[in-house]
Parts: sequence; structure tokens; C-alpha cells
Amino acid sequence: MKKIVLLFVLALCYNVSHAQFGKMLKNKAKAAVEKKLDKKETSSSSSKSENASGMVGSSSTENSSKTEYTDEEFKAELAKKYPNDQAKQDLYYQKYLEKKQQEADANKPKSANAVSDEFLYMSYPFAMTKGMSAVGVDRVKLRRQMTDMGDNVDLLPAQDPDYAWLRFLTTPELVAMSPEGYIGYELVSGMFTTKVGADRSQTLELGTGMPILVRGILIADDVFVIYAASHQGGHAFNVPSYMHENDITILNVIGKGNQQFHLEWLEKAKPIVKEFEATLKANYDAAAKSTMDAIKMPKAGSMNSNASLVSFAKENVSKTIAKDGAKLLKINIESNDWSIVKNKYTGRILYRWIKGAFTEKNKNNDCYLQGFLIKQQYNGSGYGSSQFGGIIHGQMPYGQKMNCE
Repeated sequence: MKKIVLLFVLALCYNVSHAQFGKMLKNKAKAAVEKKLDKKETSSSSSKSENASGMVGSSSTENSSKTEYTDEEFKAELAKKYPNDQAKQDLYYQKYLEKKQQEADANKPKSANAVSDEFLYMSYPFAMTKGMSAVGVDRVKLRRQMTDMGDNVDLLPAQDPDYAWLRFLTTPELVAMSPEGYIGYELVSGMFTTKVGADRSQTLELGTGMPILVRGILIADDVFVIYAASHQGGHAFNVPSYMHENDITILNVIGKGNQQFHLEWLEKAKPIVKEFEATLKANYDAAAKSTMDAIKMPKAGSMNSNASLVSFAKENVSKTIAKDGAKLLKINIESNDWSIVKNKYTGRILYRWIKGAFTEKNKNNDCYLQGFLIKQQYNGSGYGSSQFGGIIHGQMPYGQKMNCE
């Protein structure tokens, strides 16, 4: 009997455990199926998920039917999708505009002034001195970069590609005055020796701090022209100096290795360079005229009615400036009365003085506003005869260039 009961209990336990094991397998299988279905639904819904601009695309077919929107159409679509959420409409519209701009920038043609990372040939070799030796450089790499000084173009010689041998810098003024599509630069670092002249027999050493200017123009894709001429203007009136067009020499063209390429650009570069320098001269002249127009002869003071003092001033000013080849144009006495100078310790009178102004034309036919002094020494009881106190130097407004009219 005990055996029968024991067998019954064992059978019951087996059936229960088997049922539980079977149930567990069913649950596991069910979970796997549900997971698969969830994954399929997620995948399906992801094809309709919001893109970076918050829009929904149901399928490739739907996308192909409407791939582009006008700005107004896109706004309307966002209003339909988020009718009660203006903030989200604004956010996604902004993202849409940003993406549109990125795509437009990516599709832009390469800039004509882009500089490659390849070594380019020079039409004529430059001699580069480094240390105790000099080497001829006929291939360089152009490196264009923005620095704290501005937009630079560096020439890196093939012999030492990490050495910024010559550095050219542009400024906002040079950019504004450059011919359309080109950028003008000025040599600010480095020096070189080159052959110049009609038969290229003259050797010339060039660099910064010299009376000869060296400039470059980035003309086209990997075409950089270096030229030089005598310094004109002198960076006055807040505009760059310029070169006289009859004095300009094309020193080099940096570009592809084809000989015909260089011969063509040596000719084509000349009118471009001359146009650039003519623009600089025009701006310099305009700025100079504007500045000179503002320089006027000071008004005469009460002392200008003293004919003997005026005559004395004319005689002595004319004699003084004639030594430099200048001629007197106009003159007057500015002072209304004498200014008395005393010893600062004793208070004793030393002398008295008046000042005046005059205009002169120098031997270069340039006109300047200048000043002068007249003194009379005190003799204890009165003042002596007039003495010419000389030309006033280093004191505004005197010493400034002005129009001759």
C-alpha cells in the first residue's frame, strides 16, 4: 500500500513539474514572438519617425513624391503636425533653415582663391638664405590661413616644407580695394634675392623695411603673383601706399609646372596688378585731398594790423624757407597781443613773443601750412627790436600738407 501511495505522489509531482516546465516554455516562446512583433513595429514606425526638421515620411514612395518644400509649405506642414505647439514649430523650422543652408554651402563651387596643399612651380627661382647657405627655390607650397594679424599667405619652400619662408598679409583696406575676385597682399616677413631687368641680369635683394614694396595677389585657384615697385604714398591718410604703374615688375608667378601656363600668366598678371595699384593710388589721392582740404590758414589776430611786424615776418620766413627751395604763399600774425615770458623763480620779465602762420610751396610743388615766432627781449626798462624766433616744428596744426589753392 505504501508503495502505491509513494508511486502516486511521485507521479503527481512529475505531472505538476512537467506542467510548470511546459508553461514556462510557452511563456518564453510567447515573449519571443512579442519581442519580434515589437521590433517589427518599431522598425515600421521608425520609417515614419521625425527627421531633423520634425517632419514625418511614411515611405520611400511618399518621400519621392514630395522631396522639397518651399519655406511657406514647410511652415504649413509643421502647423498641421504640431497645431498646438508653436515652440516646436519654431524649433523645427529653424533646424530646417540651418539644414537648408548647410546643403547650399556644400553645393557651392570651390572658391577661386582656394589654395591647394601641393607644391607649385615658380616662374623664376628665388634665392633663399637660411643660416650660412643660400639655395635656389623653384617650387613652393602656398599656405593660406587666418592669424591674429589677418589673412596670411605663406610660401613654404620644397626644401623645407615646414618653414614659412615668405609671409604675405592682407588688410581690410587691401581687400576692399582689390579687383573683384582677387585678393591683394603685402610682404610682411622674409627676404629673397632675385634677378630683374629687361634681360634679368640685375640682382636685387628684397624684403621688408625697404624703399621697394613687394606685394602679392591671389588671382585664381593656385595662382599667386609676386610683384614689386618703388614705394609711393607711405601709408598716410589711413590708406595703403601704392606703386607707380610704370615702375611695376612682375617678379614671379606661382602655379602649375606647365611652361606655357607660366608664360601666359606673366602677361595676364600685368593689367590685373596695374589695376590694383591704380585703385590704391586713387584711394590714396582721394583720402589725401580730403585731409588736405580740411587744413586751412588760421585767422589773423589783432597784431596782424602792425605793418612793420608783418613785413619783418615776410622777410625772415622767405629767407629761411628759400634754403630748402620753398616759396612763401601767404602769411599772417595770429596773436592778438604779446605773450610775456618771466623767470619762474624771480618773476623777472625775460622776453615777449607772438606767433604767426604761413603757407609755402616746396620744390616738389607740394603745399604746407607752417608756423613761426617773433620775439623781443626785455632790457629792464622796455623791449628791444624784433628777432625771428624760427619755424615752429612738431606742433599741430603746423607742418601739415594742404591744398595749394
